[in-house]
Amino acid sequence: MKNKILNIKNLSKSYGAFKVTDEIAIDLNFNEIHALIGPNGAGKSTLIKQIVGSVKHDIGSIVLDQEDITDLNDVERAKIGISRTFQVSSIIPKFSALDNIILSLLDKSKETFQLFKSIRKNKELVSKAKKILKEIELSDKSHILASELSHGERRKLEVGLALAMDPKVFLFDEPMAGLDESGTKMMINLFKKIKTNSPILLIEHDMDAVFALADRVSVINYGKIVATGTVDQIRSNVLVRDVYLGYEI
Repeated sequence: MKNKILNIKNLSKSYGAFKVTDEIAIDLNFNEIHALIGPNGAGKSTLIKQIVGSVKHDIGSIVLDQEDITDLNDVERAKIGISRTFQVSSIIPKFSALDNIILSLLDKSKETFQLFKSIRKNKELVSKAKKILKEIELSDKSHILASELSHGERRKLEVGLALAMDPKVFLFDEPMAGLDESGTKMMINLFKKIKTNSPILLIEHDMDAVFALADRVSVINYGKIVATGTVDQIRSNVLVRDVYLGYEI
């Protein structure tokens, strides 16, 4: 457990006779990107929902930073450091990029919301927000309304909102969706930087992005993890090509 920030054992969920996740065992190390891939309907989304606590498991255990969180609800898990992004955008379109980050920082600190004009005068808060904008390479867009940002810039802002929450782990769900080649490269570079803040469990269909990013890859099929390994190991795994990739890689 020493090198593991997240450790999941025998996690299962059934709906009637249908097993959506079947004794899943997966873990996430410090400073790591662990990608989870598999066909549509394989159980990826249900697994993520079980990790964040929005879907209750039937059996199994989840340990975060040596703390058993198996019986905690989704709100409690978020408070102690699980951050899930991209499933539902939390960006406020009519607020600037800077104000969106400030609001996320306020949510993390649980400070009382005051008139926003007075919040903007909080030099420490604004400084933290600007530091995050610099990290996600949006400093030059700080006063632009989120609604006016490009799709790729909004993706970066989502990462910024997650960073503001200072989580113990990031769960990124299809972050490359809708991005062009340059946008994908931008996100790959950003993820390589932020994994040192907190490790990443990544669901992604863009295999080029997965192979460029992942330290380890796990393949899920029919609710079971059928393979886990390095990128090279997954590339050369015949079973993985047959059940998921379906082509020579």
